[in-house]
Amino acid sequence: MTDPLIVEKEGPVARLILNRPEKHNAMRFADLDVLVEALHDAEDDDDIKVIVLKGNGPSFCAGHDYNDAIRSYGLEGDGSGTKPRRPSQRSRLMRDRKLGANYMAFQNSLKPVIAQVHGHCTGAGLYLVELVDLAIASEDACFSHAEQRLGLAGNTWHLNSQILMYGAKKARELLLLGDTFDGQEAERMGLVNRAVPLADLESTVEAWAQKISKHARDALVTGKAMHQMALDSLGASQQFYRGYVGHTLGTNLRFESDEFNFLRERRQEGTTSTFKNRDKRFAE
Repeated sequence: MTDPLIVEKEGPVARLILNRPEKHNAMRFADLDVLVEALHDAEDDDDIKVIVLKGNGPSFCAGHDYNDAIRSYGLEGDGSGTKPRRPSQRSRLMRDRKLGANYMAFQNSLKPVIAQVHGHCTGAGLYLVELVDLAIASEDACFSHAEQRLGLAGNTWHLNSQILMYGAKKARELLLLGDTFDGQEAERMGLVNRAVPLADLESTVEAWAQKISKHARDALVTGKAMHQMALDSLGASQQFYRGYVGHTLGTNLRFESDEFNFLRERRQEGTTSTFKNRDKRFAE
């Protein structure tokens, strides 16, 4: 079985490489747990000054693995034909609290994290890019909050950060419409620091990592601690507490007969076809 994460350490740089290329690095809940453990290990390693987050294969990260998510939330039967019992709110809150803590770990990393983005970047992948210190993308990278079309409609994890990054109205647009945009637009909006040709992506990230590593260790950690304190004064920690409660509510909606019910459609059409039908509905 292929490891879902590759960790490389070379000099002052640690590279955390998402490694489910056949799934465009869509993450299962357990994969995100492993990723956060590797992040903490790099934080604890005194030889490491900079952390690079990247994806193996055609994409950075296409979000959460939806099939794993519905199993984790107890929204799918065991194949016996028995209708699953509705998950308790307490079990869903516990699951989402852990998920929120994993996202917060990237915001609060004591060492600078650079996201190296190419291909598809949506859902959880886009959350990570919004939360890390720096991001460099290929010009043809494809970003979107299309996960909001599953029924969240603006109910997400870190609205404070998104409003600060994009502005209130633009944040609402990105979450409500879920439209795609490329790396150049991501740079214009402030999501990424630079958009470069794909052929230059690796070398640009490496140059930034090496330049940052010239700083003293204590200076890097102190600077990040001050940045984190400034964010906290703007509600950066509280946003995750709201976020996990909101996610529990938002993933437990009742759909009316004329509304697109992803779970129902998936049972009838399969996951891939249902994603296509969902996007077709929003394109009409």
